[in-house]
Amino acid sequence: MMYKMSLLATTLCAVLAAPAFANTDTLSSTSDNRGFYIGGAVNKTELGSGDASGSADATGFGIYGGYQFNDWFGLESNFFAANVGEDDLDVVAGALTFTPTFTARFNETFSVFAKVGVASMAVVVDGYYDDFTASGFGLTYGIGLNAAITENLNLRLSYDMSKGDLDIDEYGYVDDIDAEIEQLALGLHYQF
Repeated sequence: MMYKMSLLATTLCAVLAAPAFANTDTLSSTSDNRGFYIGGAVNKTELGSGDASGSADATGFGIYGGYQFNDWFGLESNFFAANVGEDDLDVVAGALTFTPTFTARFNETFSVFAKVGVASMAVVVDGYYDDFTASGFGLTYGIGLNAAITENLNLRLSYDMSKGDLDIDEYGYVDDIDAEIEQLALGLHYQF
């Protein structure tokens, strides 16, 4: 998993660095980064637990949006999920997060951001022998790199970690799960 994340990050950095060496006159120098934005992402989601060894991962999808109040502060909501099960066991892991975001801009094209907040998390298991839902609230944090492709379109690479104790509904011998849901996402959003 770490090798794939490193390869993806290196490739994306190379793609994003290309405009820095090209003629950037096509980008608006008066680009306003404030206001609402909404986008979608393809992600690699990994489910782990402090209660068990090992983890499961899969490719999933997400949507995110928020409001940027000024050049350095905004609020964001992010929903992502993936089916990390295998064979006859469906295990869908996901989170809905709410975070303030803190942004540092390098120039008109590139910026980095960090965020920390709360997450509503869920793991739904549907299999031949097991069938239950675990849900609860936890802490989420993340970092990312943003690149303005045009005045309104932005490409970003982000990493998010959500951790929490999830209560299990209708299951006999286990009360809760200490869950960790990680996401490495490549997203594209529109800045209004």
